Amino acid sequence: MILAWILGLWSPYWSLSLAAAIMGFLLKPDAWKALLAGMLAGALLWGIIAWRIDVANASILSTRIGMLFGTGATGMVLITAALGAILAGLGALLGERIRNAMH
Repeated sequence: MILAWILGLWSPYWSLSLAAAIMGFLLKPDAWKALLAGMLAGALLWGIIAWRIDVANASILSTRIGMLFGTGATGMVLITAALGAILAGLGALLGERIRNAMH
């Protein structure tokens, strides 16, 4: 999570997948552990970041965007966390698969 957060300060959204792929490659988990650990880390990271931004602006942005998606402010934070989980989980799985392919 720390690597993804640091990369995310200066890089685009896909840096989350890059950080997860690096960790999936270096930590040598099996496929399911890589996927689940990546999903948990991505959901926590993006969920906490989205929640902090939501609290800082009194839920104005998430409420307005939530109206477009048919959810409320909390729904938008959860959707953001779910997207983070998907990106990081697939990134970690990719890193694990690349490591296995190299051996």
